[in-house]
Amino acid sequence: MVLLPSLITLRHPPDQTLSAEDIFSSTLGSIFTDDLQNQHGTDPSTTIVYTPSNPSYPVVELRTADIDGEEQRKKFAHYLWNAGVLIGEIVAGRPGLKDGEEAGSEKVRGQDEDEKWGEGKWWLNAEEEKMWAVRGERVLELGAGASWKSCVGLGGIMAALAGAEEVAITDYPAPPILSTLEINKKKNTPTSLQSKISVHGHQWGDLESPFATANAGCFTRILAADCLWMPHEHTSLARSMLHFLSPDPSARVYVVAGFHTGRAKMAPFFEAVDEVGLQIEDIFEMDAAGERRAWTKEREGGKEDVTGRKKWLVVARLKRKEPSP
Repeated sequence: MVLLPSLITLRHPPDQTLSAEDIFSSTLGSIFTDDLQNQHGTDPSTTIVYTPSNPSYPVVELRTADIDGEEQRKKFAHYLWNAGVLIGEIVAGRPGLKDGEEAGSEKVRGQDEDEKWGEGKWWLNAEEEKMWAVRGERVLELGAGASWKSCVGLGGIMAALAGAEEVAITDYPAPPILSTLEINKKKNTPTSLQSKISVHGHQWGDLESPFATANAGCFTRILAADCLWMPHEHTSLARSMLHFLSPDPSARVYVVAGFHTGRAKMAPFFEAVDEVGLQIEDIFEMDAAGERRAWTKEREGGKEDVTGRKKWLVVARLKRKEPSP
């Protein structure tokens, strides 16, 4: 069984002396096994190292942005959250794919028949895995739109490594954020892919910027990880998704978000998508080990245990709303 936090390690600068608090906080998940680690990072000097569960991909080393401004925003910018890790996992494809082998193939290297699919895996079957594939697609990653939460570009980087035709990584248009994304892009993708990956500033709902006007309807896959924690931005986020999404019937938006900020803050987003012209193709909840349960707007009468909900994420695929008959 793979746990999302087990795919992440932190590399501190050699000259940094860790405090007792630093060491204790980094081991909380091991000491208190019910309290799952759902955020990874400490400060801009620390490298977040992601080791994909698919061994055919290289280790990814990520830096976070060093942002001036409100202290609370600074803290959010220094973390990679489990939603970002999961979206990296699901677009990459399962372990065992041979070079050039398409996602959704039944051929799996080094796995027994009963270990291929099912509960506790990121995908239930080959057909579902294919629905999350990005090979040959034009991919847009939507990062923070109006505040600085996780500025690393992991989804876009993994999409590029997985064979996307083109990748645009976007985030809040602040120089420290965009420069950090450029560093992460160059650090983790080979020279042969550099021309396929670009970094742009985009604030959700701003559809008049040069980038937005030039790329309307251009992307067949849109990634959004942990973007649902600000209810006042839901409509702007959904409008950006629809604006950039290709009119091709196979175009999809992939949304993954953790419940750590509260289910009540996230649930209204899935009403906002309907209002702007998107519809839900599939939606469910998945924990950090791949177990699933049905999505619900409210759980436990609105008194969901904080420790328990940190383990879970909402996973959804969206598409353009089909015209009424």
